[in-house]
Amino acid sequence: MSRNFVLKFVVVFLFVFGVLMSPAFAAKEIKVGVVYPRTGALARLGETTIQGILLAINDVNKAGGIKSMGGAKLVPIVVDAKDATTTRSETERLISREKVKALFGCYSSSYTMVATEVSERAKVPFFTNSIADDILGRGYKYVYRMAVPASIFGRTPIDALIEMSKRTKEQLKKVAIIYEDTSYGTSTSEGFKNRAIEKGLDVVLFESYRAGITDAGPIVSKIKASGAQVVFPVSYLTDAILIIRTMKETDTNVAIMGGGSGYIMPDTIKIMGKDLDYIFSTACWNYDLPYEEAKKVNDNFKKLHGEYIQETAGELYAAVWVLKDALERCGTTDGSKLREAISTSDIKEGPATIMQPGRVRFDATGQLMDIFPLLVQWQKGELKTVWPDQAATGKPAWPVPNWTDRK
Repeated sequence: MSRNFVLKFVVVFLFVFGVLMSPAFAAKEIKVGVVYPRTGALARLGETTIQGILLAINDVNKAGGIKSMGGAKLVPIVVDAKDATTTRSETERLISREKVKALFGCYSSSYTMVATEVSERAKVPFFTNSIADDILGRGYKYVYRMAVPASIFGRTPIDALIEMSKRTKEQLKKVAIIYEDTSYGTSTSEGFKNRAIEKGLDVVLFESYRAGITDAGPIVSKIKASGAQVVFPVSYLTDAILIIRTMKETDTNVAIMGGGSGYIMPDTIKIMGKDLDYIFSTACWNYDLPYEEAKKVNDNFKKLHGEYIQETAGELYAAVWVLKDALERCGTTDGSKLREAISTSDIKEGPATIMQPGRVRFDATGQLMDIFPLLVQWQKGELKTVWPDQAATGKPAWPVPNWTDRK
């Protein structure tokens, strides 16, 4: 074999190898894991969030996929995070067998704590809507939160109520806080309590209850007896509905300031109807934000599902576009390089900017920077953003009338 032949062979080999490794020949599919409840008490909450993720993936793929990687398409692998044990095993399977390159999950903060332990060890980026402070308090490098942390989330309604009270000259003095005994309930309620005390309010009731209650009578009796002007219940969907119903049935005339979740779901208005009017909630995102991209996303979601895109579905819709932006910039699914690209995101236009204030970037812990919590209120069957002023699409109806005076 001559020397010239060997040189020609090497040149041809390197050329072919280079072509095959170029973006035009990159993998045509990029698997991503979607880890949300599909059965059990949180199934409906998981379902709507999954719908938001799938809409975003479809929109990304219709727009040409990941162009820097030869138009590679995102392929979702959806699993059921029905409990903590299953969440862990399914996350492990997605990473080891399905070879997913990014993950989205898990609604429940308790489940997200478990799933992110797995993803962090494997160096796979994980986007979440879960708000418990502990999730980003462990020094992890591959977890990104598209929501407000619980400690800040809990401040919003206190600050808003004090401001509204000043405007109406109805002084706020006493508040009650009830919360389900989960990571979400505990962390959010602590935010409420700490801010209330800081602002000089009297917390006349601070009590947990077991999630999934079948009788809200005992806890509502305590609310009524406490003399509170406002109650802050932190509950998922079924508990939220039961608490509201019981408060009406017992004529408990205490203004309700929900802690997100069950108080802002499409199902709640379908079930409760006009009884939901005047009820407030804090939220990390709302479909009516005054951004053009948010309106487009909500319109498309309604065409598909016949209801507005709820809080967590919107957050994770944006997360898919953050992943798309990072993949475009780094051109690889390598975990460490993808993490670096996500961590240096600074998105000021496009679908990801449905998040307030229209900009997406993360701090060193993986927390979405710039985001601020919202106060929303049910008004004539619509969930309106009423605080702060820079995001409001309506004015708060305050003070809240008694049940018998509502029309």
